[in-house]
Amino acid sequence: MEIVTRNLWKIYGNGIIALQGISFELRNEKLVILAGPNGAGKTTLIRILDGEISPSRGYVSINNMSPDEARLKGLFGVMPQEAQLHEYLSVKEYLYYLALIKGLPRNDARREVSKLIEDFMLHEYTNERIEHLSGGYKKRVLLAQAFIGAPQLLFLDEPTVGLDPEMRVKMWNIIMKYLDEYNAMAILVTHYLDEVKDYANRVLLLHRGKLLFNGSPRDLLNKLGYRYRVKIKLTSDKALENLPICKYITREYEIEAFVNDDSEFITLVKFIEAYKDYIAEFVIERPSLEESYLKVIRFGESS
Repeated sequence: MEIVTRNLWKIYGNGIIALQGISFELRNEKLVILAGPNGAGKTTLIRILDGEISPSRGYVSINNMSPDEARLKGLFGVMPQEAQLHEYLSVKEYLYYLALIKGLPRNDARREVSKLIEDFMLHEYTNERIEHLSGGYKKRVLLAQAFIGAPQLLFLDEPTVGLDPEMRVKMWNIIMKYLDEYNAMAILVTHYLDEVKDYANRVLLLHRGKLLFNGSPRDLLNKLGYRYRVKIKLTSDKALENLPICKYITREYEIEAFVNDDSEFITLVKFIEAYKDYIAEFVIERPSLEESYLKVIRFGESS
């Protein structure tokens, strides 16, 4: 799977500039995070990639096809953040209706719907009208519809919003199993970066219509400038005299140390062992993608 954008702009009729010169290439990625504050242009970008709207200028290709051509070939599936579900239909009827629209023969559509109902744990509500489902179950139906026809590319807009923690884990297991099984790619719009940091290959970070960051989750973490954060609570300030870290802040008898690499981390651990009689407790933390994200956003706002 290959997606290429070149100098992508979207300017709406009211003069609002949603995208400004977006360029990137995605080749054989599995899970791509598309992140940014509200109004950053994420949904506009997805709507251009899936052919719903056209760019004001610029170029988009999906496997050397236009988004419209890729749609006609059934190359991608879309889960919008919000959609007008046909709530008077049952879950089974709704998915079957969409499968037919996608061009599946009737027997294939029935088999497809049965599999989706099983995969997304909707069997208890197979014949329930959608209007009677909870918000979480409606979200499952929205997600299931993106998988109809086994597309090679998924556009998923906030797929786990409104789901409880247990169901979010189950949904990610389903999504990642599908991507592995079909060698597919997903572009995921989310604010929950740390929820998917162990799955993602690439992060695209938008802000005010511009692409501020394009790289791996590790590259994004490196933007913070440190690898570990160690919080140490002291019983005496004697240990401060020999603290082997350059980057730290102190608050009375508390130290917050920012460790650059594994070598510095080992040195700090040895320090903690040597001065354990003067240390009440310590906590080792790995920085989060959200922290890195916020730092990149702040830099983008100041530049």
